[in-house]
Amino acid sequence: MPDPENDLLRKALAKAVAGLPGIGRLSVVEAAADGLTSFKVARDDHGVPRGRRWHSSWTELGGEHAALLRAADLDPEDDVLLVCSSPGSAQADQAFEWLRATRPDAPTLRVDASVAAAITEVLRDDPLTRSYDLVVLRPRTDGTLELTTVPLFPAQARPGATMTMALRCEEGGPDGTAFAVVTWQGQEPQLLSVVSGSLHPGSYNVTAELRRPGRVSFSGLPQLTDDPRGWAELVADVPARLPVRPSDPGHLICAIEVCGPDLKVAERVGRARQVVSTLSDRTGLSFSVVAYGAHSFDRSVKDVPVEVRAWRVDVAAAQDTLDELEERGAITQGYPFHPHAAQVEDMLAVVERRLSRDPASSVALLTIGDRPPHPPKLDASRVLPCPHRHDWRAVATRLEQSRQVVFGAIVDYQSGDRMSRVWRQLGSAALANFDALDLRGLVSGLGLVSDAVPVPFPLIDVEY
Repeated sequence: MPDPENDLLRKALAKAVAGLPGIGRLSVVEAAADGLTSFKVARDDHGVPRGRRWHSSWTELGGEHAALLRAADLDPEDDVLLVCSSPGSAQADQAFEWLRATRPDAPTLRVDASVAAAITEVLRDDPLTRSYDLVVLRPRTDGTLELTTVPLFPAQARPGATMTMALRCEEGGPDGTAFAVVTWQGQEPQLLSVVSGSLHPGSYNVTAELRRPGRVSFSGLPQLTDDPRGWAELVADVPARLPVRPSDPGHLICAIEVCGPDLKVAERVGRARQVVSTLSDRTGLSFSVVAYGAHSFDRSVKDVPVEVRAWRVDVAAAQDTLDELEERGAITQGYPFHPHAAQVEDMLAVVERRLSRDPASSVALLTIGDRPPHPPKLDASRVLPCPHRHDWRAVATRLEQSRQVVFGAIVDYQSGDRMSRVWRQLGSAALANFDALDLRGLVSGLGLVSDAVPVPFPLIDVEY
């Protein structure tokens, strides 16, 4: 049967804890038959009430008024609740009267009930004062990953609340996949808890349960264990984009500027060869080689069109094509070919046309050159417009949006040079300096290396 005195105590404690502000503290002082116990309750940075206790026996206190008040530790700034849990005990009754005289403003209770047990129940059942969210990754249409959260439990949710969601997990690496719960301080997430485990890639129907304030458990998953990593360490492991899945090995297009001195062309081809060699162990990855030069604006000298030297070939055929391209050397150099721009816009148009006939797959376009594209019409750059009126920005946008093409570039620029907006767009996923090339970083940015890119958080809203 319900215990009326215990219920009265729990209700008084629950009211006191519910009214506890984020920076305040509640002191509950119990005078019992065995001595004086002081409980201190405060909310942590997540709004979770946490309690500590100190106990002193009557023998230790010696029946002294001053010693009792020191043990009670009644800070004037604290909210206070005074409890006599042993009515009829002379020592408890005397201490209770001293405490009431010291804090006449404090609520008081005389009940035959355990204060420690009641506080434990109240803190366990306290409704949330802040919402709890789960950290997830949401893939964008271009394949990049957005760090975001999904709601788990709103403020005022109580223990026992559950929330079920569909999540997908990729390979999580040596630390596994992390299920991180956060609260919010303004616009900044505050890490509440992290558990992680080694999960096989795939879809999971995950149920989160609020066990008590500050504690969330997950079911529908293999065993998870507490993870000691902090927020900065967790976020540092998030890749820029989803890795290439084994069922979609991908397609790398190397577009090489072949105008200018032969030595310069050979260096560009050499950079393409390094990238292809780095990816030689990627089973199923196909390669294309596209060469483009400069426009001629002299009617007596025809343009040399963009050349598709190889399309969707294996690594050996791609290497042979690059050898041939290097041996041939430059195809346009000097007057009357334009000295300050190249057929980048024509190259993009050719790539778009060829891809429109290909099956859907992950595509990375790596442009290796120095000169910017021609604008579609005369602009402030004073570079002559493309004779075919190709708009490189429009074509690049279509490639990115309709085929989710990933753009990388290797460009010759000196330290301290201001990189043009052109190359920042055409190298948006991976932009490398010609003379300081980080091959692994480049191919990772292009999304062509999956085994080295663990995904530390679960994914939401993924279509496979």
